[in-house]
Amino acid sequence: MGVMKRLGLRKAAGKSCLRSVNAFGADKRGNIAMIFVLMSGVLFLFIGGALDYSHWNAIRTDMLESMDAATLAVAQLKEDDDSLTDTQLEAFGDQFFLENFKYENRLQPGWDVDFEVQSSGNIRTCMDGDVETYLLGVAKIHFLEMDKCVEITPPGSGRIELALVLDVTGSMDGQKMTDLKSSVDELLNVLYDTGETLSDNVRIGVVPFNQHVNVGGATSWDDANWGDQGADSFYHGWRFFHVDETGTVQAGTTVNHYRLYDSDPDNSWTGCVEARPYPLDELDTVPGVALASSDITSAMATPSVTDEPDADVRDAFTNAPSFPHSMTATQLASADNSRFVPVFLPDTPDCGFSYDCSYGVDGTVNGIYWYGLWLDDPDDDISSPNDEESDYDNPFSGNEYINDYRYTNYTQGTPFEKYVPIFTHFRWVRYGSVSDPDFLDWMNRNGANHSSSYYRHEYIARTGYPGWWNPVDQEYDHKYDLPKATPAAGEDPAGPNPYDCPPPVTPLTNDRTVIEAAKNALVADGGTNVPNGAIWGWRLVSDEAPFTESYGPGDTGPNNTTEGDWQRAVLIMTDGNNDFSDLSTHWQSYPSAYGFEVEERMGDGIDEADSSSTTNDMEDQADEKLLRICHRMKQENILVYTIVFDVSVGSRIEGIMQSCASKPSSPFFFNASTGTDLETAFSTIAQDLVSLHVSR
Repeated sequence: MGVMKRLGLRKAAGKSCLRSVNAFGADKRGNIAMIFVLMSGVLFLFIGGALDYSHWNAIRTDMLESMDAATLAVAQLKEDDDSLTDTQLEAFGDQFFLENFKYENRLQPGWDVDFEVQSSGNIRTCMDGDVETYLLGVAKIHFLEMDKCVEITPPGSGRIELALVLDVTGSMDGQKMTDLKSSVDELLNVLYDTGETLSDNVRIGVVPFNQHVNVGGATSWDDANWGDQGADSFYHGWRFFHVDETGTVQAGTTVNHYRLYDSDPDNSWTGCVEARPYPLDELDTVPGVALASSDITSAMATPSVTDEPDADVRDAFTNAPSFPHSMTATQLASADNSRFVPVFLPDTPDCGFSYDCSYGVDGTVNGIYWYGLWLDDPDDDISSPNDEESDYDNPFSGNEYINDYRYTNYTQGTPFEKYVPIFTHFRWVRYGSVSDPDFLDWMNRNGANHSSSYYRHEYIARTGYPGWWNPVDQEYDHKYDLPKATPAAGEDPAGPNPYDCPPPVTPLTNDRTVIEAAKNALVADGGTNVPNGAIWGWRLVSDEAPFTESYGPGDTGPNNTTEGDWQRAVLIMTDGNNDFSDLSTHWQSYPSAYGFEVEERMGDGIDEADSSSTTNDMEDQADEKLLRICHRMKQENILVYTIVFDVSVGSRIEGIMQSCASKPSSPFFFNASTGTDLETAFSTIAQDLVSLHVSR
């Protein structure tokens, strides 16, 4: 009645006051009253549930804090006094918990807390009990459960999966490399007990990086599934044009790098791979598996302030370039672009006017004069095309490894006879006598624009010639199968592999001797490409291909551990800025995992390697690429530790690495000025990884 009065309703007196059914149905005040009456029970349950849940949550919070504190206390006591039995430690845990837990009398009789000292050294605490509800009983919910387990990992048994992403660039040579190796030893000394070589709780991998990362040298690399054997990826064969068995130039047909290695009896792939097309180069996606195009676009979306409070990281997403070469998200999401392409660098012509490749002014073949000048390298600093090369050193990282006269000199028989029609085709297309749009497109994308010289065009065509395709042997004949140049004294033979391809990645292992061997094999060479190292560090600790050593869903590790028992972490160390060196060549730069500068593989319009450039700078994009990769790792609950070594305070790379780290200060970020500082940084990070902590 009280409710009805508050709604303005009055009891009718006499028949004259009775309302018809229709009138009552039309009265909105009556509808409101009925709705309120019907909803009042729901509101009661809602309010009651909120009160009971708040009560339950307060008890549960105190329970968890007390369990954490008691379990940590048991672990600390066990570490301090190894004479105590497991029974004594568990009794201590019970007492410690009861002294801290404030809601013992709020739990129903029969509740229990149980401490277990496991054979692995971990301390596991489980709580089992019920809290009586106040108001939810009307809905026959009389109790809320309080079941929960926590586990403490003591020092030295971290259950850590850690990727060491280590700078092995040329600037790390000498004492700095010695300091790095000593620092890795310091880390291992913390993670492994004295005299221990195998661990059930620590798994480490190593990613040496410079401009490249060597993944194919790892024993777990599955080239059949992860490498682009079918030459379907967008950039595969980018620098070469196909010549079929009849000598027909087919620039629209992809030249397969695997078949090029098959064609060269003196060289095999050492393991360095090209970066996948941007932005796949920043993502941990399975090779050979297609994505939804929305996965690509959402991965490039700028995170919110809540998701990423660091403004520099958000700016890295905001400033992200367009996809390269007008590729669409759908194209990038295809399985074709998800696989990895082995690096195969083109051979560069090695003869000037007076070398064996020269023919003199009178020699003609098919009506074309073979003047010596066309054999010159227009990328070298020479006063005129007819001059000898002033510098016989290769302008492309020592990659003059085929004696050119083996196929360009008229005395060389079949290789020469096979090459002449290809060179003839180039000249006819160049002068417009023959239409070949695919070949012109190939020339243009490799730097033969209309403003560049004829001599450069010849030079580019020659670097892209792979020989004639042999469908029977599935190889290219008449160039890469020819005898190679003899290296100068003290120099390594040049070849299609990058001269600075670093030692191979070491996948996750619990064997300290394997990690020490990887550490001892580190050598310094090449330039700096931190994001390429970082993404492979992520791939190493991911349970997804291309490396699958990390424990994933459904996997069982030592002592019946599962994925959730292991903390993934990546430690990235560098001694300098990202560095993509300019060259005054048609390639415009030295090669890296992102190809040559002219190829714009970092994104549409990213075509400057010079660090002094203010626009389209590859080095700036590499910095922001690193920030995006680190953000994505942290979103996957991977701890990111970063170290800059011998780097100026306030430098750009210091700020980038601070933003990259899980937190911009110790133990997640260090600026190590000396070798001693570097050892301290590695040791501190290791201590943080294995310090007493609640592991689950």
